[in-house]
Amino acid sequence: MADHREGPDTGGEHSDGDAASHTLRRATTMTCGLGLAFAVVFSAALLSFTPIPKLEASDAEIAAFYQQDSQRLIQIGGLYLLPLAAVAFLWFTAALREWVERSTRSFDHLLSTVQMLSGVSFITLALAAAGASTVVSLVKSSSTIPVDPELARQFPLYGRTLLIVFGMRMAAIFIMSTANMGLGARLFPRWFVFGSIAVAITLFLVSTLNVWLVLVFPLWVLVLIGLIWQRSAHRQGSPTLAS
Repeated sequence: MADHREGPDTGGEHSDGDAASHTLRRATTMTCGLGLAFAVVFSAALLSFTPIPKLEASDAEIAAFYQQDSQRLIQIGGLYLLPLAAVAFLWFTAALREWVERSTRSFDHLLSTVQMLSGVSFITLALAAAGASTVVSLVKSSSTIPVDPELARQFPLYGRTLLIVFGMRMAAIFIMSTANMGLGARLFPRWFVFGSIAVAITLFLVSTLNVWLVLVFPLWVLVLIGLIWQRSAHRQGSPTLAS
């Protein structure tokens, strides 16, 4: 009788490998796309709040500002841009978690949980800050009540404190946990890991109300997604993976 022996069936292995590769590419695309959307929209939202009168502005200057059409830029930032940035960041955090999990076997669930919780806390504080900075403009545009100069000073100051003092500390924890995840899994170059730790420590310790400090976070996100995209391109171009 003829001895019919079947060779090893590698079809299932190839199928599983293709599925895993497709999932990783999808996670990479989502992470980079959502990270870019967050960085751009969040920065635009911050710029929309810059026309708000400063604390040292006179009562007449504050009253005149809230009678101008330029105050609607604040409403655009607070009601549309920053909520959109919040949604993009929530999806970015979830996509980043999946990308890290698909890219390494040494996935740290504890750090990943800290990363997600700090990201949610950052967005919560950012939305509260947007509400505080927008409330005077909304009240003025929807009623004939005169603007109270003291409230017009205190609400934006409260919003700035929420975002810069507390929100940036949550962003620092997000940066630190992401850097430590990348260090343990060897996903990022060492210069980025230690640079991220330095940025996180700076954001956590600096005591200032300068709104430009907040732009450090979206800039860091841009560098992060640049490295992720570069790693993906290198992976796809690898002869071993292409064969």
